[in-house]
Amino acid sequence: MRTLADLRRWIAEAPRGTTVPVEALGEVLGDLVPEPEQLSAPASGAEHRQSWRVLLWTVDPETRIGRDEFLEATGKPKGWLYRHTGEKSTERIPHRRLDGQLVFVVGEVRRWLREREVIEAAGPMNGAPRVRSIGVS
Repeated sequence: MRTLADLRRWIAEAPRGTTVPVEALGEVLGDLVPEPEQLSAPASGAEHRQSWRVLLWTVDPETRIGRDEFLEATGKPKGWLYRHTGEKSTERIPHRRLDGQLVFVVGEVRRWLREREVIEAAGPMNGAPRVRSIGVS
């Protein structure tokens, strides 16, 4: 099964009363490749692609990304990534390998980045700017 259409077809053809363990369904859904129409440009014709710098913090934590998406999200060079995924690294980024390719789970990457960030000057957490009034005499 590679696409959502394949999964729908399999479900439609399954005998009435078929049960599927939730874990198995989760694995199938996690492996689905988006269908071509899901990858196409918006109907307006304007090409819009959200950057992984934003997507890293907004997509489902179980989303899996590859090396290129990770590099785009963090703005780091390949060498930095390989130093942090190598066996000798003391601060290894959580990752997996699939057919020799690096794979990252977004939620694990978020946690890893947050644990290592150094806050030097934090702003208000609610997003509202702080206003300081200065008296004029």
